[in-house]
Amino acid sequence: MKELRSNLGRAGRPLTRSCREPQSRATWESDSDSRPDEAPRGPSAGQTLGHYRLMEQISTGGMGVVYRARDEHLDRDVAVKMLAAASYHDAGACRRFENEALIHSKLNHPNIISIYDFDSQDGVDFLVMEYVQGQTLSARLEAGPITQEEVLHIGKQIVDAMQEAHDHFIIHRDLKPQNVMLTTKGQVKVYDFGLAKFAAPLVDPAATTDVGRDLGVMGTLPYMPPEQLLGEPADFRSDIYSAGAVLYELATGRRAFPETRGPRLVNSILHEMPHSPSTLTCSVSRAFDAVVLKCLEKEPARRYQSAAELRTELQITSQLGSTVE
Repeated sequence: MKELRSNLGRAGRPLTRSCREPQSRATWESDSDSRPDEAPRGPSAGQTLGHYRLMEQISTGGMGVVYRARDEHLDRDVAVKMLAAASYHDAGACRRFENEALIHSKLNHPNIISIYDFDSQDGVDFLVMEYVQGQTLSARLEAGPITQEEVLHIGKQIVDAMQEAHDHFIIHRDLKPQNVMLTTKGQVKVYDFGLAKFAAPLVDPAATTDVGRDLGVMGTLPYMPPEQLLGEPADFRSDIYSAGAVLYELATGRRAFPETRGPRLVNSILHEMPHSPSTLTCSVSRAFDAVVLKCLEKEPARRYQSAAELRTELQITSQLGSTVE
């Protein structure tokens, strides 16, 4: 991680404490409010990390929080991600966060959010990324129906991002609508590599967060392929399954497996095939059905074997149009 900090950090400036080291009172805490036995509190809007002034919180989750911030050196907006305050002294969470930064920093592609910096201040590690104006695919789904043409346009960009990651031997393992941004110009930006891993054992296997703790698996259940759900090793074809699940939801407005109760959802993923998208909406073609359902095959050997192969099929389907056979 020293290499990453050197590559992304400010040249010649020593890093302050990482979040794993003992934390003194952070610069954003007041003397009257800070007590040694209180739970740690993170920075908030109006405060500064390095030369990044936090402007507003734009997203939050169980593992971390993201702010829109102002880069006061380059006079531009950026996104700053940090761990949730409760995880500052969690060595495993800190290690996973560093692992996310390390993996994400390997990628440079128009359809992947760019990494600018990774640093630490007053016990808080933070990741600085490209700030994207737009909405997540999950928000886009809430806005109304999506045509097959638009789904294919989005899908080809997701697969391009996936191929870039796979070319660097990186498996995302958590592709879902919430982890894909759509800019105001219609450009896809994939992000959140918190569950990503190298296809070869180049990083500590323990440095991968466990979202599905109750099942002992890692990922987001409705978009997880059977092999990942069963705790078997994921490979590039696991991402292809997840991409298919995203395309299915974009086209139909519902998940491939709409069960909401965990055990039933698990059973559906492992043993059932989803309805063809064209049976749920008249706006998609049988050709689209074939592509998406192949992505969602239970056995990895029956799916597309590479992102490039899936990209080709999406392009052919796009050229055929949305004619229902």
